[in-house]
Amino acid sequence: MAILLALLPGLAWGEESSGAAPVEEMEVRAELVARHFTTLSSEMAARILRIPFREGDAFAKGDLLVSLNCEILQARLNRAKAALQAESAKAKVQERLDNLNVTSRMEMVVAKAEEEKAQAEVAIIRAEIGGCQVLAPFAGRVVTLNAREHQYVKPGEALLEIHDPRTLELLFNIPSRWLQRLAARERFLVRIDETGKSYPAAIRAIGARIDAVGQQVKINGEILGVFPELTPGMSGRVTLGGGRPAATP
Repeated sequence: MAILLALLPGLAWGEESSGAAPVEEMEVRAELVARHFTTLSSEMAARILRIPFREGDAFAKGDLLVSLNCEILQARLNRAKAALQAESAKAKVQERLDNLNVTSRMEMVVAKAEEEKAQAEVAIIRAEIGGCQVLAPFAGRVVTLNAREHQYVKPGEALLEIHDPRTLELLFNIPSRWLQRLAARERFLVRIDETGKSYPAAIRAIGARIDAVGQQVKINGEILGVFPELTPGMSGRVTLGGGRPAATP
């Protein structure tokens, strides 16, 4: 009999041996969060012209979320373009003169450097103008509006918070002693309070650090499938264990 038991790969879930204590189930609270979420901020000091979406509105990737007044930047760009045109003309004249050997090499190098300097100035202002329109980095919904139309904002000031409610994750903590019972991609069910239903989920990642005081470790799970009734902020109960023996070191 001892030889037979040694050859068995392990007991299945829910089975008990004569000398082994049953593995306890553990129920923990979990929260639904959006995998993709962010706070979009202003890149410049400017007045808001338009915010086409309101809180709760859905948008597509690339949609205009905030439009800022950039009349001054546009005027600076026009001035920089005119300066570039003048420097390019000077550089061409110096190049022709150099080919005719009627100017110094240094004058041609300086003219070319001034042209490149003017080109860089145009590129800088164009990059700044790119911040006049805040576009959606992904498809999602507006969570919070932190600014209003006609409001003057400063660089780094929050404009709005957005998230993608289609890709949901579960966050919960478990006692560190349960680590040996869990594995990445392990599947389980989570019962959401707000809907009263259970949904399939799997462990996506196990925290890299244990809280020494609470002896807890963070678990990141994911909902398997798309369920329109679910939204970030909902919470529920996750049941883990229930028969799987601890791994043998």
